[in-house]
Amino acid sequence: MSGHDRAGAGAALEGHPESVAAGRARRARPRMSAFDVCNYTFFVVLCFIMTYPLWYSVMASFMTEGEYLATRFILYPRRPTVDAYRKIFTHGEILARIRVTVFITVVGTAVSLFITSYAAYGFSKRFPGSKVLLYFVVATMFIYPGLIPVYLNLRNLGLINTLAVYILPSAISTFYLIILRNHFMDFPTELEESARIDGCNEFGIYFRVVLPLSKAVLAAIGLFFAVQYWNTYMQSVFFITDTDKKTVQEYLRDLIIETTDIEMIMMQVEAQSEMLSVDTIRLANVVLVLIPILLVYPFLQKYFVKGLMIGAIKG
Repeated sequence: MSGHDRAGAGAALEGHPESVAAGRARRARPRMSAFDVCNYTFFVVLCFIMTYPLWYSVMASFMTEGEYLATRFILYPRRPTVDAYRKIFTHGEILARIRVTVFITVVGTAVSLFITSYAAYGFSKRFPGSKVLLYFVVATMFIYPGLIPVYLNLRNLGLINTLAVYILPSAISTFYLIILRNHFMDFPTELEESARIDGCNEFGIYFRVVLPLSKAVLAAIGLFFAVQYWNTYMQSVFFITDTDKKTVQEYLRDLIIETTDIEMIMMQVEAQSEMLSVDTIRLANVVLVLIPILLVYPFLQKYFVKGLMIGAIKG
């Protein structure tokens, strides 16, 4: 191309600024390497593997028996039905179990979060014997007396067959206490001194200054406490014999291992034109148990990473 032609082409490009910007964007756009392609592919496949079981459970719970048995790879129900959920709410025991689990989750999370954070705030201050006492607290992470001594202790305390057996034995978490202690140790002392000058005692500093400025870490740890109480299973098996006080997790275990209750529900569907599958009703129960945690998590997600980083990194 001659100099005259190049000049003409340049003038044409100058007359079209959009073409010039598009050309610059194409030149500035980085090219994907083979590693990037493999990396993105790996994480896409991993995300699918992790999310498909949840998708499978939700979609299968809206299927009829014929469609469920005929479908190997479930994407969506062709003829969705809510018969499984209707039969669960009509004949199942899950509602009573959910009420018990919701109660211990709400009350247990509030109690554990308050006691653990208050103990962590106390251990963040130096007082005579604080290090020795902290060693005894940390030792509880590695020393467990065993099931029989724990049962005898709870029986002597009168906690067997009470809802308090779900909350009081696990009211303090040593692991979260250490995380909160690290956070409180990095707390600006100037704010506490200003509160003391204004007449606040240690209780007032904790409630009026420390807690409002620790929302992120408290929300993250509160979410972990809520998941822990919602998944309560062992206490219901070993320490509760009253059916009205058992948790929903033990109910799901009974549905998976013992099909007696499911078969009784199935026998009451004779008026339906489309029969339900045992697995469909099981999956519907699982979905109902997952819904509360899935609804709570989005509201606490913005505090999740920030809260963990605040308490986990010191210095």
